[in-house]
Amino acid sequence: MFGDNYKQENINAGRDVAGGNIINNNYINNYPEKVTWYQRRFRKLALEIEQDERYEKTIDDLVYYNTILDGSIGLEKKLQDGGCSKEEINCAIRQKLKFAKKQEKYKYYQSAQYINSHLFAEILLKFNDCVKPLIYSKADKVEILKAVSNNVIAPILNKLYTEGADDDYLCYDAEDVYGMVYYLTGSCHINWKNYENV
Repeated sequence: MFGDNYKQENINAGRDVAGGNIINNNYINNYPEKVTWYQRRFRKLALEIEQDERYEKTIDDLVYYNTILDGSIGLEKKLQDGGCSKEEINCAIRQKLKFAKKQEKYKYYQSAQYINSHLFAEILLKFNDCVKPLIYSKADKVEILKAVSNNVIAPILNKLYTEGADDDYLCYDAEDVYGMVYYLTGSCHINWKNYENV
C-alpha cells in the first residue's frame, strides 16, 4: 500500500511502534502474589516471635485436639491393639514427644496454635478417609502403615515444604508429622483398631 520506500519518523505512542509484529519477552506481572492460608500464618508467626507478641490463651480448636477424649486408653495400648511391635511403639512415643516439645515451645504464639490445629484437622481427616477403612476391614499392618505414610504424612509434608518453605521456627519434618499422628492417638482422636465390635 505504501510502497517500499515508506518511512515512519517521529511517532510516539507511549510504547513500541512498528509496522509489523513486536516480540517482547519481558513480561511484568503486576498482580499481587497469591498467598495461601498457611503461608500467611507462617509469616505472621515469624512476626509474632520476632516482636515477642505472645497470646496467653489457647484457641478453641487446639483445645479440642489437646483434650483427651472419654474412654482413652493411651498411645501405647492403642498401638498394641493395632498390632504394633514394642520397637514401633517406642519409636511412636519418641516422635510424639518430639512434636509435643515443639508445641510446648511455641504454645504462646497464636499463629503456631492455628497452624497446629489446622494440621491436626487435616491429619485426622486424611487418617479417617484413607486409613480407618483399612483398619475396619482388617487389612494387614504393612498396608495400614503404607497408607499412613502415603496418604497422611506425605501430603502434609508436601504442604509444609511448599507453603512453609520460609518457616524458620516450627520447621516440622516427617518425625514431627508422625508425632502429630501419635499425639492424636494418645488423646483418643485416632484409633488403630475397630473398638466398636469389641
